[in-house]
Amino acid sequence: MLKSKSFWYVMMAGAVAGWAFAIKGLVQPFEGQVVKKAWKNVLLGWALGHPLELVLAVPIGKAAGLSFRRIFAKTMLLGFTWWLPLFLKVFRK
Repeated sequence: MLKSKSFWYVMMAGAVAGWAFAIKGLVQPFEGQVVKKAWKNVLLGWALGHPLELVLAVPIGKAAGLSFRRIFAKTMLLGFTWWLPLFLKVFRK
């Protein structure tokens, strides 16, 4: 499963959906308590987790010949769903 490109594309779509959910909650706050709590958790996870992942993503991306700008953008948007498959050699650059 971890060597499947399809698996990682689905994971990347989930990361983008998480950002869409987080941004929607900023623009139009959610009413329900359960959804609001889920939104806060996703926002916190994405806003803290993705920048922290740069510690791992930068060396992996640099080893693949990517620029810091590209590594930063992909990590902020997709998190581990882009650099882990790159590390596992599922994707090339």
